[in-house]
Amino acid sequence: MKLLFKSIFAGVLSVSLYSCSNKVEPRKPITNTTSSTIQQSIENNKKRYAAEEASIEKIIAGLDQKFERSANGFYYSFTKKDSTVGLQPRFGDRVTFEYDAVALNGDTIYNKEDLSPITKSLEQEYGIFRGMREALKLMKANEEMTVYFPSYAAYGYYGDNNRIGANVPFKSNIKLIGINIEE
Repeated sequence: MKLLFKSIFAGVLSVSLYSCSNKVEPRKPITNTTSSTIQQSIENNKKRYAAEEASIEKIIAGLDQKFERSANGFYYSFTKKDSTVGLQPRFGDRVTFEYDAVALNGDTIYNKEDLSPITKSLEQEYGIFRGMREALKLMKANEEMTVYFPSYAAYGYYGDNNRIGANVPFKSNIKLIGINIEE
């Protein structure tokens, strides 16, 4: 019996020592992302954004309004400007505003009644896309502006999961109704 126990023990010991001596091979990744794939994606996005901006610039060139290009990539023109000194919203301020969304071909995506009025904190709540936040920061209470948003300043690659699809630029008429300043 002791001989059987010693032989089993010796077998287990030799198997465990043998398995420890083997080098463990790391698993290979399932997918490889090459720099050429990333570079191709970057080039495609640059072409898409250039085409969107060219479309917007062509549209606004035929209008009587003078549009400015913001540092955030959208084009805007005030349709109602308050000449008195007033405050512009800042980080954390709650604003009440209304807007619509119109495709570049003129089709209405959302009218003001679908979306408005909206009261949100400029930076702290979900629901205001980046371009809208930046446009509202340029306004004072009771001012109105027309804005052309390229897709990267609007809903981008994902759209709004409703009527605005992926990579869709659009025009918006915005009215800032009021500002609740946070102290």
